[in-house]
Amino acid sequence: MRSWRPHLIAIGLVACLATLAGTVETVEAGQAGDDPDGLIRYELTLSARQISVAYEPALRADDPALATLLAWSAGAAQSAVRVGRLEGHRALSIGTLAPDPDAPRSPGPSHDLWLTRTEDGWALDARPPIPDEPDDDPDDPNDPDDTDESDDPDDPDDTDAENAGEDEDSEEAAARPGPPPRVPGRISLTHRPRTESADTLTLILAPDGEDSGQLTLLWGLNSWTTDFEFVELPRRPRPERTSNVGRATSLTRDSDTSARYRAATLGTRNETALVTPDGMHVQILFQKELGADGDDYAALESIADGGLVQLTRGAVIRLRTEVPLRFTDTLVPTDNLAPDFPGAYGLWLKKAGTDWRLVFNNEPDSWGTQHDPAFDAADIALSHVQRGPSDKDEQPLAVYLAPRNNGQIGLVIHWGEHVWTADFSVTR
Repeated sequence: MRSWRPHLIAIGLVACLATLAGTVETVEAGQAGDDPDGLIRYELTLSARQISVAYEPALRADDPALATLLAWSAGAAQSAVRVGRLEGHRALSIGTLAPDPDAPRSPGPSHDLWLTRTEDGWALDARPPIPDEPDDDPDDPNDPDDTDESDDPDDPDDTDAENAGEDEDSEEAAARPGPPPRVPGRISLTHRPRTESADTLTLILAPDGEDSGQLTLLWGLNSWTTDFEFVELPRRPRPERTSNVGRATSLTRDSDTSARYRAATLGTRNETALVTPDGMHVQILFQKELGADGDDYAALESIADGGLVQLTRGAVIRLRTEVPLRFTDTLVPTDNLAPDFPGAYGLWLKKAGTDWRLVFNNEPDSWGTQHDPAFDAADIALSHVQRGPSDKDEQPLAVYLAPRNNGQIGLVIHWGEHVWTADFSVTR
């Protein structure tokens, strides 16, 4: 009987993981599900604030619109082509789109992006989308468009999320000023030629700090870049309590807690995500505030062959995918923890001689020092570059997704001078 004990323990652990997967993945799936819109969308969440770009993968390098832009000369009429859509948290600052701390609370950017060229150089014109038809009866309870989206439980700056269910017809609510109309913006771009052509237009969001990053457009033999950041906003004061009983809310023990779970997760981790044209998600969570000045980063130089990168101050990198992913000859499937659920894996960096490998482990919620090889599911080769100290050597741990020219997607892990990459494709 003694020889069976380890197997029984392992079976029990797998059963517990399957149960946990059912709980956690249901929560995340409820957050992630989108209606398919035919667009490719990349999302980046830093300090619980999100920026997203969406675009149609139909603008090829030989498109006449690009040729017209490249042939533009001073004195000619302005030329522009629609390249995508930008949305973000109201703290997002990119180009002239920036929050005004003294203005009434305003929504985050939601603008169509038009690539343009003028005497001032290359830029993105950020134009508010054309509004929908006016609502004939805004008080019609049967109209599905009459919803209140003012409260965002994922938003750390949103104190109204804790007061859901209050009477919005109160005098206080009526006196609250509405958001100002969206205004056009202009985002200056830095243009550089490329040696490798991007067959179709692609947009990339890459973090370069705890609250900042870079937006890149690739199209043909051209690259355009611009920086963005999330700025601090003043918090609205909480309403005073007039008795020992708090203000009435609609929160009960039966309430959906998925938004609160996600808000708690994004309190300690950042996220990068891809949404495919048919609405399927690939999401990666990575620990915040793991800079290049800590002991974990310093230990990279002394990892022995076969050793794994340890994160003593954070959780392991977590991958969640609603579709199978193929890394060269290795398939990373869904349903690894429970049938009919998205795939969930912990990602571990492993030294292999002078090279590196990425290990996919079936314990996605482990601490960064608690790797159990018994749950390893697969490992793949990584490309690794150690850049010079002038190339963002203070970059905190960051993970992002970058579309490739051949239709694949690059998984990029950037930490200090180190950059690890592996390309994958989405399969069905």
